[in-house]
Amino acid sequence: MKTFRILLCVAMLALTTVGCRSTQGVSPTPSQTERHDYTVMTFTGMVDGMSVSGQVRTDKDRVIWCSVNKFIELGRAMATTDSIWVRVPMLNRYQQGNYDDLSRLAQRRITFTDLQAILESDDVERRVTELARQLGMTVTIKITKKEKAETLTFPFNK
Repeated sequence: MKTFRILLCVAMLALTTVGCRSTQGVSPTPSQTERHDYTVMTFTGMVDGMSVSGQVRTDKDRVIWCSVNKFIELGRAMATTDSIWVRVPMLNRYQQGNYDDLSRLAQRRITFTDLQAILESDDVERRVTELARQLGMTVTIKITKKEKAETLTFPFNK
Protein backbone atom coordinates (compact mmCIF):
# COMPACT_ATOMS: atom_id res chain seq x y z
CA MET A 1 0.00 0.00 0.00
CA LYS A 2 2.88 2.36 0.79
CA THR A 3 4.37 1.82 -2.69
CA PHE A 4 0.97 2.48 -4.25
CA ARG A 5 0.63 5.72 -2.26
CA ILE A 6 4.13 6.80 -3.29
CA LEU A 7 3.43 6.15 -6.95
CA LEU A 8 0.00 7.74 -6.74
CA CYS A 9 1.55 10.87 -5.27
CA VAL A 10 4.31 10.95 -7.84
CA ALA A 11 1.71 10.33 -10.51
CA MET A 12 0.00 13.47 -9.37
CA LEU A 13 3.26 15.25 -9.99
CA ALA A 14 2.33 14.60 -13.33
CA LEU A 15 1.45 12.00 -15.86
CA THR A 16 1.45 11.88 -19.91
CA THR A 17 0.21 10.21 -23.13
CA VAL A 18 0.47 9.87 -26.84
CA GLY A 19 -2.13 8.55 -29.18
CA CYS A 20 -0.07 6.64 -31.72
CA ARG A 21 -1.58 5.33 -34.89
CA SER A 22 -0.23 4.57 -38.33
CA THR A 23 -1.27 6.88 -41.11
CA GLN A 24 0.80 5.25 -43.85
CA GLY A 25 -0.86 5.66 -47.19
CA VAL A 26 -3.53 7.92 -45.71
CA SER A 27 -3.24 11.66 -45.91
CA PRO A 28 -5.48 13.23 -43.30
CA THR A 29 -7.91 15.90 -44.32
CA PRO A 30 -7.94 19.04 -42.18
CA SER A 31 -11.07 17.79 -40.37
CA GLN A 32 -9.26 14.54 -39.41
CA THR A 33 -6.20 16.26 -37.95
CA GLU A 34 -6.25 16.39 -34.15
CA ARG A 35 -4.45 19.13 -32.26
CA HIS A 36 -2.46 18.07 -29.21
CA ASP A 37 -0.85 20.30 -26.61
CA TYR A 38 1.90 18.19 -25.02
CA THR A 39 4.15 19.13 -22.13
CA VAL A 40 7.07 16.96 -21.04
CA MET A 41 8.78 17.36 -17.65
CA THR A 42 11.62 15.44 -16.08
CA PHE A 43 12.16 15.51 -12.34
CA THR A 44 14.37 14.27 -9.54
CA GLY A 45 13.48 14.13 -5.87
CA MET A 46 12.99 12.30 -2.62
CA VAL A 47 9.86 10.31 -1.76
CA ASP A 48 9.73 9.13 1.86
CA GLY A 49 13.55 9.18 2.01
CA MET A 50 14.08 7.36 -1.30
CA SER A 51 15.82 9.15 -4.18
CA VAL A 52 13.85 8.88 -7.44
CA SER A 53 13.73 10.38 -10.91
CA GLY A 54 11.06 10.33 -13.53
CA GLN A 55 9.17 11.90 -16.35
CA VAL A 56 5.72 13.40 -16.62
CA ARG A 57 3.95 13.88 -19.93
CA THR A 58 0.67 15.67 -20.37
CA ASP A 59 -1.77 15.98 -23.24
CA LYS A 60 -3.78 19.00 -22.15
CA ASP A 61 -7.37 18.24 -21.13
CA ARG A 62 -6.94 14.54 -22.08
CA VAL A 63 -4.40 12.56 -20.09
CA ILE A 64 -1.38 12.74 -17.78
CA TRP A 65 1.29 10.00 -17.76
CA CYS A 66 4.06 9.54 -15.21
CA SER A 67 6.99 7.15 -14.99
CA VAL A 68 9.10 6.88 -11.79
CA ASN A 69 12.58 5.33 -11.71
CA LYS A 70 15.34 4.37 -9.31
CA PHE A 71 17.90 2.42 -11.34
CA ILE A 72 14.91 0.54 -12.81
CA GLU A 73 11.33 1.56 -13.35
CA LEU A 74 9.42 1.60 -10.06
CA GLY A 75 6.06 2.35 -11.56
CA ARG A 76 3.85 4.09 -14.06
CA ALA A 77 0.67 6.00 -13.63
CA MET A 78 -1.93 7.47 -15.94
CA ALA A 79 -4.69 9.91 -15.11
CA THR A 80 -7.51 10.58 -17.54
CA THR A 81 -10.44 12.89 -17.02
CA ASP A 82 -12.40 10.18 -15.19
CA SER A 83 -9.95 7.59 -13.78
CA ILE A 84 -6.44 6.86 -12.51
CA TRP A 85 -4.32 3.76 -13.23
CA VAL A 86 -1.14 2.79 -11.39
CA ARG A 87 1.20 -0.06 -12.39
CA VAL A 88 4.03 -1.32 -10.16
CA PRO A 89 5.99 -3.93 -12.17
CA MET A 90 8.26 -5.03 -9.29
CA LEU A 91 5.25 -6.02 -7.21
CA ASN A 92 3.34 -7.29 -10.23
CA ARG A 93 0.53 -4.93 -9.24
CA TYR A 94 -1.94 -2.96 -11.30
CA GLN A 95 -4.65 -0.84 -9.77
CA GLN A 96 -7.38 1.34 -11.19
CA GLY A 97 -9.12 4.03 -9.19
CA ASN A 98 -11.05 7.23 -9.58
CA TYR A 99 -10.85 10.76 -8.25
CA ASP A 100 -13.16 9.95 -5.35
CA ASP A 101 -10.54 7.44 -4.09
CA LEU A 102 -7.79 10.04 -4.46
CA SER A 103 -9.93 12.69 -2.77
CA ARG A 104 -10.53 10.35 0.17
CA LEU A 105 -6.77 9.79 0.58
CA ALA A 106 -5.99 13.52 0.38
CA GLN A 107 -9.01 14.48 2.52
CA ARG A 108 -9.92 17.17 0.01
CA ARG A 109 -11.65 17.22 -3.36
CA ILE A 110 -9.22 16.52 -6.24
CA THR A 111 -10.12 16.40 -9.93
CA PHE A 112 -8.23 15.94 -13.20
CA THR A 113 -8.38 19.71 -13.66
CA ASP A 114 -6.67 20.16 -10.27
CA LEU A 115 -3.83 17.80 -11.24
CA GLN A 116 -3.41 19.54 -14.56
CA ALA A 117 -3.34 22.97 -12.88
CA ILE A 118 -0.63 21.80 -10.47
CA LEU A 119 1.52 20.59 -13.36
CA GLU A 120 1.03 23.77 -15.38
CA SER A 121 1.77 26.11 -12.47
CA ASP A 122 5.03 28.00 -12.13
CA ASP A 123 5.30 26.71 -8.55
CA VAL A 124 4.82 22.97 -9.26
CA GLU A 125 7.44 21.82 -6.73
CA ARG A 126 5.75 23.56 -3.77
CA ARG A 127 2.25 22.50 -4.81
CA VAL A 128 3.26 18.84 -5.19
CA THR A 129 4.94 18.93 -1.78
CA GLU A 130 1.74 20.29 -0.19
CA LEU A 131 -0.43 17.66 -1.87
CA ALA A 132 1.95 14.88 -0.80
CA ARG A 133 1.80 16.13 2.80
CA GLN A 134 -2.01 15.85 2.64
CA LEU A 135 -1.54 12.23 1.50
CA GLY A 136 0.70 11.59 4.53
CA MET A 137 3.96 11.47 2.58
CA THR A 138 7.22 13.36 2.54
CA VAL A 139 8.06 14.42 -1.00
CA THR A 140 10.46 16.99 -2.40
CA ILE A 141 11.02 17.32 -6.13
CA LYS A 142 13.02 19.44 -8.52
CA ILE A 143 11.86 19.89 -12.11
CA THR A 144 14.99 19.46 -14.21
CA LYS A 145 13.45 20.10 -17.62
CA LYS A 146 10.10 21.31 -18.92
CA GLU A 147 9.21 21.72 -22.57
CA LYS A 148 6.18 21.97 -24.81
CA ALA A 149 5.79 19.91 -27.97
CA GLU A 150 3.22 19.62 -30.74
CA THR A 151 4.06 16.00 -31.45
CA LEU A 152 5.34 13.38 -29.07
CA THR A 153 6.23 9.73 -29.36
CA PHE A 154 6.01 7.69 -26.19
CA PRO A 155 5.39 3.93 -26.27
CA PHE A 156 3.95 3.60 -22.77
CA ASN A 157 3.56 -0.18 -22.97
CA LYS A 158 7.24 -0.87 -23.71
